[in-house]
Amino acid sequence: MESEKFDITEIYPKLYKAKQGSVEVIDVPLLRILAISGEGSPEGPRFKESVDALYSVTHAIMYMPRNGIQIDGFADFRISPLEALWSTNNGQPYDATNRENLAWEVFLVVPGFVTQKVVNMAIAKAQEHKPNDRYSDLHISSLQEKKSAQIMHIGAYSTTSKDVEVLNKSIKRRGYKPSARLHEIYLSDPTRNKSGRLKTIVRQPIIKI
Repeated sequence: MESEKFDITEIYPKLYKAKQGSVEVIDVPLLRILAISGEGSPEGPRFKESVDALYSVTHAIMYMPRNGIQIDGFADFRISPLEALWSTNNGQPYDATNRENLAWEVFLVVPGFVTQKVVNMAIAKAQEHKPNDRYSDLHISSLQEKKSAQIMHIGAYSTTSKDVEVLNKSIKRRGYKPSARLHEIYLSDPTRNKSGRLKTIVRQPIIKI
């Protein structure tokens, strides 16, 4: 019998479901992530290269046993939805329309056996098949957002501002304030879905005022 794959969307389904037009508050557990940071527009080449590096190395980790590389504690896994943390690189409040001044950290949730040593091994393998200058910036980290508010955005990635506004008003009305960077979770494949139907969870970690 085939063993079950590690699938973060099944382990914590509430993290990957949200309602359009309605804000809900959830508790987010500690997550292990493979991440890469940068600045500038998400439409720019640096962002694309970073996402490509992230996926190339994650696939290399997934296929290590097939390539004869034994990893302690290895568990088969499904690649999680792409996620990103957003802020601005000039200290101003987050503004999705000011895309050239955005600072971001894009990441995938990974199983616990994925250490920096495993990542470095995967980078060496990925570099052989698909060179990328951004591999060396990939790092393992932990994300602990705890209490967070979230809403579902349906539409182009560049049009989240209205839902961010709804989210922020609801947070303030409930007696909270943002405690960390804005978080987006991309549930749709942009190559297979029209931009008007892309599903993105917009999440904001919060603390009581």
